[in-house]
Amino acid sequence: MKPKQQEKDFTQAYQGHETFMPYVLNRTTGAVNADFQVVLRDHGMTLLHWRVLAFLQETDGLGISALANAAGVDQATLSRALTVMEKAGYVRREPSKTDQRVLEIHLLPAGKKQFNKVLPPAWAIFERAVEGLTVEEQHEFQRLLKKVWGNLA
Repeated sequence: MKPKQQEKDFTQAYQGHETFMPYVLNRTTGAVNADFQVVLRDHGMTLLHWRVLAFLQETDGLGISALANAAGVDQATLSRALTVMEKAGYVRREPSKTDQRVLEIHLLPAGKKQFNKVLPPAWAIFERAVEGLTVEEQHEFQRLLKKVWGNLA
């Protein structure tokens, strides 16, 4: 029989919403995304369109499953976004040369151009967000966020 664990007094641990990590992360993400949404809207894009262009910029030819996983969306949502992006001339879907069952997504010159057009104002938001943090603090912040994400994955 397992020994009974002592119950934690959460009312003592909880110091209010301003120090509660889920709240702080949510508000921070919301603030960054609010500014970014304005930039994207001005360029006729959504956050998912940006993610697709960014991931393909790094690794062109991702399969739909890998791209959906990287972008954090289901395949049906990604497929709808890809239809819009194909019509805009940003991406092309084509069967893999090595596995005909896999549909690869390729970045087209117009997609690369669009990514490069949106990158400067996106980078300005990033720089404003990390203002006052040293490069070392920025790296530590990234490391800690990834650790928290890994704990929950």
